[in-house]
Amino acid sequence: MRRRALTTLLTVAALFAGLLPVAAALYVSWVYTLKVETVHLDALAQQALMRAEQVFEDAQSELHGLDSFPQPACSPAHIERLRQIAYCTPFVREIAYAENGRILCSNMGESDAPRPLPAADWSDGSGRQIWFRLTNPLDDVRPSVAISRGSHVAFIHASHFLARSVSDTQLAVLSTTDWLPLANDDEPLLPSMIDTAVIGRERIQGDRLFAVSQSERLPIVVVGAQSRARLLAAWTEPLIMTTLLGLLVSAILIWAVRRFSQQYFSPATALLAAIRRGELRVAYHPQIRLSDGHCVGAELLVRWPDQNEPVMSTDDLVHLAEHSGFEHEITARVLRTAVSEIGDLLQRRPELTVSLNLASHDLERGGLAELLSDALDGNGIRRSQIELELTERNLIQAGSAGLVLEQLRGQGHRVLLDDFGTGYSSLSYLDDLPVDALKIDRAFVSIIGAESPHAPLVPHIAEIARARKLQMVAEGVETEHQAAYLREQGVEIAQGFLYARPMDAAEFRDFLATHP
Repeated sequence: MRRRALTTLLTVAALFAGLLPVAAALYVSWVYTLKVETVHLDALAQQALMRAEQVFEDAQSELHGLDSFPQPACSPAHIERLRQIAYCTPFVREIAYAENGRILCSNMGESDAPRPLPAADWSDGSGRQIWFRLTNPLDDVRPSVAISRGSHVAFIHASHFLARSVSDTQLAVLSTTDWLPLANDDEPLLPSMIDTAVIGRERIQGDRLFAVSQSERLPIVVVGAQSRARLLAAWTEPLIMTTLLGLLVSAILIWAVRRFSQQYFSPATALLAAIRRGELRVAYHPQIRLSDGHCVGAELLVRWPDQNEPVMSTDDLVHLAEHSGFEHEITARVLRTAVSEIGDLLQRRPELTVSLNLASHDLERGGLAELLSDALDGNGIRRSQIELELTERNLIQAGSAGLVLEQLRGQGHRVLLDDFGTGYSSLSYLDDLPVDALKIDRAFVSIIGAESPHAPLVPHIAEIARARKLQMVAEGVETEHQAAYLREQGVEIAQGFLYARPMDAAEFRDFLATHP
């Protein structure tokens, strides 16, 4: 269940690892595009505002000095001066002189009936006033924008405040007194632009990007609107770049998640986790004395019962441990577990032995003697009851094995050479190896009575053992015929399915009760 949950979690992680960078790339490219286009739109709005402010400033500068004109107001000379200013200023429609809220004369001449001048839409309190929509008797269709300084008023063509559109960008100049455009504008986006101006900040509304630029000196504001087509076109270039980067990051993350999952679920990693969590179990394979059928001990086998997979065989587990470097941890776990589970049996029955499988790494790294001492000293278990079992291959790989084994034998442990005859040239090494018993491999036991070129090997091994006064233990005994043959050859101990399969501690206790 835990592996299934972790597999699901890592699958989801891999999915997110693939999608998240691409989604992030899309988001980052869109944010970048909005930032760039907002800066561009702000610049256009600011330029339009500067042009509108300049029109007001130019008109106001033309009025400068008229109140101090030396000739009387509305005299021929005064009117001529007004005409000169209007003629030389293209955006000025009319220059007028007003008193007490009435226009008395202008560059068009003296009025027979003074024109009323309504209250200004805006005043700065220092004599400057602005009217955003003043009509002229000669043109009451197109109102003018007017600015006054003192007694003189300049009427400005409203068309000068009609901001020109740039590509897919629309611009509008609005007054902040009534939030209406200074010039007649049939722009369909005008309601949205007015709404944005009232709010007074940049934002996306619908499929448009809006920007606001407000004057600090005059009651006017410029609103810019940019179409989605422009945004999408601007988004294309960063989208391609960031998406490619996102795909690259996505590929790296997917590889990393996959690599992590492979390592996490690799047999070596799972084995280490099982060791640390105490999931390894010890199985006891009974060993039977062939002369009377009594159980004299057991070989300690390690088992790894996983929740989702079949039980891993001992050979596969040992092979995995050797390649992963965990042999010593497994050896320590098996020894301590056995002492914990059947230590009382070993105390009560000093003739009972258990054989502990060792690896070459156990001999090479050192500390084996300390491990045995820590597990056995003080609990009543004799050193002779813990037999040490090694293969020829492990002995040869461990160059200093002889010295270590001599030390352990001196402490009372017996050494068994496992799988004898299947590895190296046994005779050339046997005289130099400190062993007390030979274990005949099941491969030789299985061919007893069969027509095989290897059939004579059991008598040959028995002869070697007798010549060196070594005890013999046979593995893989499955038939009475094999047991009888081994007994004839002088083999003392046998283990195999004929007697029992490997079992847990409770079953081993029951087995001992029936095979004392």
